[in-house]
Amino acid sequence: MPDISTTFAQLLTSELQATQTLHQLLEQELAAFSNRELEPLANLHKQKSQCLSKLQSQSRQRLEWMTEQQLPHSRECLTRPEFAADDQIQQVWQQLASSYEANQRISEVLSEMVLKARKRTIDQLNILRGKQNDPQLYSATGKTRGLNRGSGYTSA
Repeated sequence: MPDISTTFAQLLTSELQATQTLHQLLEQELAAFSNRELEPLANLHKQKSQCLSKLQSQSRQRLEWMTEQQLPHSRECLTRPEFAADDQIQQVWQQLASSYEANQRISEVLSEMVLKARKRTIDQLNILRGKQNDPQLYSATGKTRGLNRGSGYTSA
């Protein structure tokens, strides 16, 4: 039976590999979205979903193991004597934390891009439907009013 340090290192390493795979997929998704390549996006979405499921399973397994070992689910667990002296565990923990942060940053960028694209699409559809698509301006009395002066493309 492996000792506690070996088991912890294996759990951290497998989770790190999953986060690195996810990062690669996120970078590919960012490039495809930036270039408006829809076909690769569909394939990447499927791969990303599978990777996220795997990552969720691995992180749950690590947290359950940490609970069984009565370890805190934070960096404080590294103060345990078996882990404090193990440079590999210290290094992998830091890499895992950095990987999660990098994935969060790229996810935020992707989210912002998707929201902007969604807004552009809705605005374009509103123009085609003849619905109000004006910026809200303020009148002299402080009330909002639009500039909607014309008909939409569909009524022309």
